[in-house]
Amino acid sequence: MQHIIENLARHNITNIILSIGYKADTIKEYFQTNPIPNIPIQYIYEDQPLGTGGAVKQASQSLNQNQPFILTWGDNLMDIDWTQMQHLHNQSNTQITMALTPREDVENFGVAKIEHDKIIQFIEKPPRNQAPSNLINAGAFIIHPSALTILPEGKSSIEKDCFELLAPKQQITAYNHTGQWFPTDTLEKYYYANEHFQPYINLKEKNIIIADVDDTICDTCQQISPEMTEHISKMIKRGYEFAFISGTKKEDLHKMISSRLKEKHHLLATTGTNYGLVEKDKVELKYNYSFSPTEKEEILAALDKVVTHFEIKSMTSTEDQIQDRESQITLSAIGRHAPIDIKKRHDPTGEKRKVWVEYLKQHLDETKYDIKIGGTTSIDITRKGLNKEWGIRTFLQHNNFHPNQVLFFGDKLHPGGNDYPATRIVDCIAVKNPKDTLERLKQLCP
Repeated sequence: MQHIIENLARHNITNIILSIGYKADTIKEYFQTNPIPNIPIQYIYEDQPLGTGGAVKQASQSLNQNQPFILTWGDNLMDIDWTQMQHLHNQSNTQITMALTPREDVENFGVAKIEHDKIIQFIEKPPRNQAPSNLINAGAFIIHPSALTILPEGKSSIEKDCFELLAPKQQITAYNHTGQWFPTDTLEKYYYANEHFQPYINLKEKNIIIADVDDTICDTCQQISPEMTEHISKMIKRGYEFAFISGTKKEDLHKMISSRLKEKHHLLATTGTNYGLVEKDKVELKYNYSFSPTEKEEILAALDKVVTHFEIKSMTSTEDQIQDRESQITLSAIGRHAPIDIKKRHDPTGEKRKVWVEYLKQHLDETKYDIKIGGTTSIDITRKGLNKEWGIRTFLQHNNFHPNQVLFFGDKLHPGGNDYPATRIVDCIAVKNPKDTLERLKQLCP
């Protein structure tokens, strides 16, 4: 919802009304805690469900009845060009302009039938070979209030009781949205949208790159590639700061990055709890936060239990399976240095580790520790709150850097992923692998 409002603001649309019912207090509290600058938000509460039609009709009562208004659903991530859409609406003579977006899986949606830029009918979930187009309702509209007079009082559906009745009268102009569009109405779709949606980022103000390491800068447990090294070196020479944050301990992180990268850079080992500045082949330790002996003993005992209970066998050694990284203790299921191809096949969806995490929560105090899935086969345990958000924030404060200067790259930015906390403090770009990261860096700095 924040992405939607920020996108509206970029098109000078700043009078925002949220119609809320389910989890209304949570939504209001979020925007009170995280206000969007210069965007006041009004709230209209549904005491009882009014349906899409009733909710829109209620929310629009305070608006100028002679001026069109913008309506958008809150569960679609998209980058609609509202300026262009308003221009089209102003040129049309229809009551409604509706954004449509192309989909291959039209059998899962209502599909628009179009004649001369007007929507004349909606066909609900047609077989692909019978669909009148591949365009579906994107959930973004410009509506003249007069269109809502067709709605009955009380509960109604704007789709059934308004759009479907006005379409045959050629009162809906079609606006073809070809940008990003991700529905988030199921948990699976939500995770997919978080991984693939690219939010608007003002790249001109970015001069600090913070990146995850495994599967973002390097293949798992491998050295940075010569090509990646060359391009990052070029960016550093052009004035960019580079910091690398990982659950990896400082010695391994130095081997993965600093053995090849010779320009000045920052290593944020063990999720940023150990910060070293690398310059001229020397590492200057800036700060370090470690577990106490009692904390280590408690965590190691819990990990021994999970390994025994689930019969998790290391392909390397015990020390390589359970690693003490001073401020983070990591379980690498089959060993950190097991063959990469086997590691990638071991738990690609994280389902095994989700079960192990739940088991660990029975043996470790969740008020003291964070237990997160990380890497390809690992589970990371840190003190509560010592995640990548904390690591990035502490690094920025130490160097008097501002979060607006930062662009973060990570391969696990979805909720539950170990990069996800970074989204709460800096702008982020989701990547699939080091090759994808390198392509994005080249786009940022050719």
